[in-house]
Amino acid sequence: MAKKPLTTEQRVVLPSVNWQQFEQLLLELGAERQTRLTYLRGKLELMTPVAAHERCSKLLDSLILVVADELGLPVTTLAPVLLKAPEIGCATEPDACYYFGASSVSPHATQLDLTQDPVPHLLVEVALTKSSIEKLPIYATLGIPEVWRYETTAGDEMLKGQLTVYHLQNERYVEATTSAAFSWLPASRIVQFLEQSDSMSLATALRLLRAWIQEQLPRE
Repeated sequence: MAKKPLTTEQRVVLPSVNWQQFEQLLLELGAERQTRLTYLRGKLELMTPVAAHERCSKLLDSLILVVADELGLPVTTLAPVLLKAPEIGCATEPDACYYFGASSVSPHATQLDLTQDPVPHLLVEVALTKSSIEKLPIYATLGIPEVWRYETTAGDEMLKGQLTVYHLQNERYVEATTSAAFSWLPASRIVQFLEQSDSMSLATALRLLRAWIQEQLPRE
C-alpha cells in the first residue's frame, strides 16, 4: 500500500508585487490570517504552517521562557510578528521574536517597523521546507543580532532536526555553537531538550532543563 503523502508547509511565490500591493494584501488577509509572509524587493512568498511546524516553535518558546524565568529576566515575546522595513523594501514573519529586559514594545504587537521600532534581541525560525527567499540577508539588513533556525521535516515520530545559531557580525551572520544572549547555552543543549520532549514528556524535559540551567548559573 502506498504511503499517504505527508502534510507539510505549503509555499506560494508571487514574483512581481510592489510594496503598495503587499500592504493591500495584508489588509485583505486580515488580522486572523494563518499565512506567513516574506517580502523582498518585489518577490512575495506565502507560507502556510502545519501542526509539526507550530509544535517545534512552541517547544523552542518553552525553552526560552524557562531560561528567562531561571534568570529572573523580563521577556517580551512576539509570536508571530511581521517585521517590516518599508524604506528598503523587505518584510519577514518569523515564528517568534524576543526582547530581554525592559522593552517599550507591546507584547500584543503583530507588526513592527524596524526602521522605527526597537530591534528584537533574538529571532526564532522553524522550517519544514526550504524557503524560496533566503532570509538571513533580510534579518541582517534588519539588524537582528541573533537568529535560531531549526530545520526538520513533517511526520517524524521523534524530532530529529538541526538547530543552527547565528550571530550578526559586521552585517553578516556567522554560525556559532552557543547563544549570544545566553553564552552558557549551547545549541546542542537546545536540541537535546527538543529530543527529550519526545522521548520522555514535555514536563520531564522542562524539569531536566531547569536543573541543568541551575547548574550553569553562578552560585551566590
